[in-house]
Amino acid sequence: MSILNDTLKSLDKRNQSEDFGLPPTVQLAQQPLWPKIFIGIAIIVLLGWFVLSAVLSNRDDGTTVSSTEADKLAAQAPDSTLKTERVSSLSQTGKLAGSDEQAEGQTGITGLEASDEFEGMRSSPLSENDMALQNSPTDVAALVTNSVDETREDDEAQYRVGASDSRKDTPIETIPVKATPAESAPDEAGAAETMLTETKSAEIISRPPVVEVAPKTPQQQSAVHLEAGLKAYNFGMYGEAQKSFTLALSTYPENDEARKQLAALYFGQNNSLQALQVLSEGVMLSPQSLTWRELMAKILMQESRFEEVLNLMPDSLDAKALAEGRADYLIIKGTSAQTINKPAQAVSAFSAMTSLQPNNAKWWLALGVNYDALADERLAISSYSRALAIGGLSSASAQYASSRLTELQEQP
Repeated sequence: MSILNDTLKSLDKRNQSEDFGLPPTVQLAQQPLWPKIFIGIAIIVLLGWFVLSAVLSNRDDGTTVSSTEADKLAAQAPDSTLKTERVSSLSQTGKLAGSDEQAEGQTGITGLEASDEFEGMRSSPLSENDMALQNSPTDVAALVTNSVDETREDDEAQYRVGASDSRKDTPIETIPVKATPAESAPDEAGAAETMLTETKSAEIISRPPVVEVAPKTPQQQSAVHLEAGLKAYNFGMYGEAQKSFTLALSTYPENDEARKQLAALYFGQNNSLQALQVLSEGVMLSPQSLTWRELMAKILMQESRFEEVLNLMPDSLDAKALAEGRADYLIIKGTSAQTINKPAQAVSAFSAMTSLQPNNAKWWLALGVNYDALADERLAISSYSRALAIGGLSSASAQYASSRLTELQEQP
């Protein structure tokens, strides 16, 4: 037993002194390392950014201050030499300040504060030449004149250079020859006259052309309306034609053609009342005109208004109708008078017709009939005989003339 106990004790001691790879009785939780790494990198980046921004801000401040001081001193300096010296000195100071700031930031700031305190107070003494120029009076007019002359000379020099360059590329024939003073005066006068003439001609051309349009006379306006009415009538636009003819008459009432067309348009539409009204206005405008009387008589005769026909055609106008050769006028009058048994007016009309057409037997027959109605046997026999002698009558008319001639001749 003692041997066994010793053996167990030795095993326990060996277990306590040696590790056989068994896991420990208590396990500790292990934390990952990446959060610590991330925090460390962030801290390093922030520190680097702060250092870099501080260096850049010091450099920019140094450059700005140095350039600003240089500009102010250059503007305040009376002489270009002083300006150059001060600008160069300030630029060197700025460079030194910038280099010092890159090395030590606080040193640059102190240098800038010092330069701001003494800004504009440092100046170098004037030279003897500058003092002499300052004390001597200056003629402003002379300075202006000199500056103008120098500018003019510079411009002329540029012009001469430009002209010489242009002449290099210009043919010999196109290079103008410089005239002598004696010849330049007439040329200048001629050039002035030419310019004046061109100006006047340009003014004349630039003026808008003045077109004087003479107003149309009423007769011309009426002719335009008449033409429009005829075109409308040809296209069957009778309403437009009527308006155009009416306008033509209202503009110029003496337009006979427009009056005829309007009356014919009304008559073609079976509106004889309007047609007669249009024609009667023509009769009132010119009572001696037979045109409107004849047209009215034709309309009235178709309506068997023979009394009105005779009222329009007095005997006093028969000679005018004969002179004008108006056969229709005389035939309408004679026929209407014979129809309503007014032989005297019929004789007046047919006598004119026998003078107008002496070889037409029917007018002689008509004249004989009306003389027979008036109981004028001698003239009736003469008219019947002339009608039968000419011939050309219908059988009924010839038989009637022959029988009446025989009866009149047998009477004592």
